Amino acid sequence: MKTKFNIPKTFFGFLTASIFFWLLINLSKEYDTTIVYDVEYTQLPQQKTLIETPINNLSLKLKSSGYNLLVASITHKPIKLNLDKASRKTGTSYYFLSKDLISEVQEQLKSSIELIEIKEDTIPLKIGTLSSKKVPLKSNLNISFQLGYDLSKPVIIVPDSVLISGDETYVAKTGFLNLESITLENLSKSTTISSPIIFPENVQLKSSHSTAEINIDVDKFTEGEIEVPVFVKNAPKGINVFPKKVKIIYKVGLQNFNEVTPDLFKVECDYLQSKNKDINYLTPKIKDLPDMVTLVRIVPNKIDFLIYE
Repeated sequence: MKTKFNIPKTFFGFLTASIFFWLLINLSKEYDTTIVYDVEYTQLPQQKTLIETPINNLSLKLKSSGYNLLVASITHKPIKLNLDKASRKTGTSYYFLSKDLISEVQEQLKSSIELIEIKEDTIPLKIGTLSSKKVPLKSNLNISFQLGYDLSKPVIIVPDSVLISGDETYVAKTGFLNLESITLENLSKSTTISSPIIFPENVQLKSSHSTAEINIDVDKFTEGEIEVPVFVKNAPKGINVFPKKVKIIYKVGLQNFNEVTPDLFKVECDYLQSKNKDINYLTPKIKDLPDMVTLVRIVPNKIDFLIYE
């Protein structure tokens, strides 16, 4: 047989009231405790920049009533430190001494809270001279294509460069910025992708952009051939070459196939090279070709010549 206990409702009322008064009495007493505050750095002098990220919080030993300390631990605002008041040690090294910050920090606390101590003795800073310049962006692509497909033109990055600003030392030695690595497999159509810009770690560099778009133009490719006249550089009088034209065999995207014409190519031989090497033929080389073609080869790869006196 189970026994039932009937607790009067008045008991719970007295219990709640007792806890409330106990909390009220204890929260009204004075305590000292340590609360961690976020730090916000302000008033950076003109033409100056933070080189490295300084400490982002301070441990403050405070004294007040339990209630005030409880509220402060939940709702406190960041402590603002005026960088214009930082002391210079040497070069780019600056610092705050905690003992010199007591009055400044106390002013930012509620009047009912007393600041006893800042636990950190010193707040080190790195402040440099502000500089800026434009640097190019470089993509980092790993692309594989479906059989018969390839890039129809070079990859385009938009923007192709960004304006960076920061400490003059870091800015001067930054020649370019990389984009994050991207892998694309079995590609058969054009695509545009967004890639974050990679910035150096632990360095305060600002940029006009944080990402860039990469335009990848893909097309189905076919082989084409075209006849182009041969030009002879440093040719003596009376030289005659055979053949006078060569075939250029190339790979081109279908959408550009009809755009390829002989005037877009230039094939040249250097007579002096053959003479210096004591060989009886000329070697044709492509000097100009359109961006739309790849895998170019020349047929034939030797040009005969005769010199008539």
